[in-house]
Amino acid sequence: MQAYLAELIGIAAAAATLYAAQSKTMIPLRLAFIAANCLGLIYSLLHATYPTFILNLILLPLNVWRLRAMLNLIRSIDSAIKSDMNVNWLLPYTRAKNFKAGDIVMERGEYATAAFFIVSGEVEIVENGEIYHKGTLLGEIGLFTPDGRRTKTVRCKTEVQTAVIDYDQFKQLYFQNPQFGFYLLHLVVARMQDSRELSQPAVPS
Repeated sequence: MQAYLAELIGIAAAAATLYAAQSKTMIPLRLAFIAANCLGLIYSLLHATYPTFILNLILLPLNVWRLRAMLNLIRSIDSAIKSDMNVNWLLPYTRAKNFKAGDIVMERGEYATAAFFIVSGEVEIVENGEIYHKGTLLGEIGLFTPDGRRTKTVRCKTEVQTAVIDYDQFKQLYFQNPQFGFYLLHLVVARMQDSRELSQPAVPS
């Protein structure tokens, strides 16, 4: 009976691993791996195969940690979409880069490889005079342009501290959590709508 039960657990562990292998998003994948690790621990104990027991014992907390990180990311995205589209939650995925007053952060027509989150300071869109301050994400539209080029020139009005997020990181976040792509769509549409409203002449009263 015990041997029969052990084989059933082994089959269940294998099935969970196969499900994880074909999962297209990270949450189901991590859940399946956690289930496979738990079942693998039981199977290894019943068969006294301690190398596989140790392997699953190591992988289980790693998969739990990765699942928790992805759930926290989803909660942060939900909060940003429902509130003021704040992107402070992106900071752990960025690298710091500082600029002096008058420096060009990005130039229209150049090849776009990253977006910039303004940590402090003030920048100006040269083409239309729009001013952006701390807490603004700039350059994300370049990820979606057909030729991958910048559509605006951004110049520093003061000393500026930025957090740079490479497009490769954007893509990785998207593949790990498609909801991130939904957030980016919200952000791009809001930016385009603001730009269109600013470019329209005022209607006389």
